[in-house]
Amino acid sequence: MSNYNKLLVICTTLLVYLAYIGASHHHHLHHCSVQYRCSDIKDTVWAMDHERCHIFHNECLLKVEQCARQNAGKSELIETDEQSCRESCQLPCSDDFDPLCAQFFQEAYITFSNECEMRNYMCEHNRPYSFYAMGECVEYPSGE
Repeated sequence: MSNYNKLLVICTTLLVYLAYIGASHHHHLHHCSVQYRCSDIKDTVWAMDHERCHIFHNECLLKVEQCARQNAGKSELIETDEQSCRESCQLPCSDDFDPLCAQFFQEAYITFSNECEMRNYMCEHNRPYSFYAMGECVEYPSGE
């Protein structure tokens, strides 16, 4: 086989491989770019990452989080049971004041000192958020 033919075979193989990888990656991202329309029906789902327990109002909202994590390059959450998850509910939080406002489904808005404090509260009280934003809560959030 001539050097030209060897080079042609190598280039063709490489292009086929890159096309396969690109199609696989594109399909996965396309699946995750779907806008989920989640219901407000509570069917609590518990999941873990490498350091903490996460609680979700329902399976659909866990899928939304999985997509956000994937698109941000974070590891996937592993669904688990409440008892196993609660063992890592409380993590030590820093004293950093980086406030965020969270709303729990059809309930009041609560300002937390930082995301760690919010996640500890959610897990300890079995209350997943329906919305959160950076900054302190205001009396009448926009859109209300």
